[in-house]
Amino acid sequence: MTAPGTDPGGDGVLTAGELRQTLDEVGVCTWSLDVAEGQVTASPACARLFGVPLDRLSTFAEIQALVHPDDRRGWEDAIQRTLRAGGAYEFDHRVVRPDGEVCWLRSRGRVHLAASGRACRYRGTIVSIDEHQRIHARLQELQSELVHVSRLSAMGEMASTLAHELNQPLGAITNYTKGCRRLLAHPDTDTVATAVEVLDKVAEQALRAGQIIRRLRDFVARGETEKRVEPVARLIEDACALAMVGSREQGIALRLALDKRVGSVLVDRVQVQQILVNLIRNAREAMMHGPRRGLGIDARLVAPDMVEIAVSDTGPGIAAEVAERLFQPFVTTKPGGMGVGLSICRTISEAHGGRLEVERNGSGGATFRLTLPATQDEEPAHGG
Repeated sequence: MTAPGTDPGGDGVLTAGELRQTLDEVGVCTWSLDVAEGQVTASPACARLFGVPLDRLSTFAEIQALVHPDDRRGWEDAIQRTLRAGGAYEFDHRVVRPDGEVCWLRSRGRVHLAASGRACRYRGTIVSIDEHQRIHARLQELQSELVHVSRLSAMGEMASTLAHELNQPLGAITNYTKGCRRLLAHPDTDTVATAVEVLDKVAEQALRAGQIIRRLRDFVARGETEKRVEPVARLIEDACALAMVGSREQGIALRLALDKRVGSVLVDRVQVQQILVNLIRNAREAMMHGPRRGLGIDARLVAPDMVEIAVSDTGPGIAAEVAERLFQPFVTTKPGGMGVGLSICRTISEAHGGRLEVERNGSGGATFRLTLPATQDEEPAHGG
């Protein structure tokens, strides 16, 4: 009986030829660069990965020409840096085949030094990561869908209170216009002046209703992730306008504290509002049955390049064993809750280069701390 993976006709050790054949069969390209001569020796698998005959892969320049223009500089820098400093490199990049097809590859290489200490040979491998990139793109797409569905779910849960909030300016507009009609039924100098004042109030209420609708529309809209410079004060204001609807009737006292040094952050506005709305709503729900109902929102600089927004409540707090798992999917403290909201919030914060953490307050309740990268108030190039 032979050991798995050995050749019954040999001694179980692969020859150099067998090793080359095995690597070629599984699609691993091997290559070697003679640094002094500038010549590249590549295996047949390289020809298949790059979509060109082997004789078009005989120099560094020929291979570089096939690398996607957007990746070419990074690929060249990684190789040159390793040639200067020694060691190994790994770089993911695209290549453009002659037929126009774009493929993702992962290149790895290691420098071999001569007795003089200078680089003499560069060897490495290249493999296709097309499937990996497709899976990664699909995961990002599904994550975006989940984030959007989470926003829709939040709006559904707040629908009745938001409808009430919208009815207030609409009802005021109705009453003001009826009063204006009565005033203008028998116009004179005084009634016309009063009617103008009433129409100004109508315009104010219409603007208020429009702001509510704008915030709702922006919040539930599906769009590409786009990071912009956003004032922290505006992010908090818009989040409170959505999440604090109906809080006065519940006896919740809101305290806002914004450090004057806090300016703007580089974020996707809707996604960060989603985090804040979730945290504020959670804080409100935590205090529903408690004697004290104080909700605090603080913003401060915790580092020259980092802003922290803290949302605190005076509820019963979070048990230590729950706090450790609170950001894991499907962990919740709410009866009937799905337990995905905070998990999504942490994912969004980390995608922005920040963090989302929770701590128990000494006097009861909990504080969620969201950190985001601070920036100068200059509009950057937009990007996802």
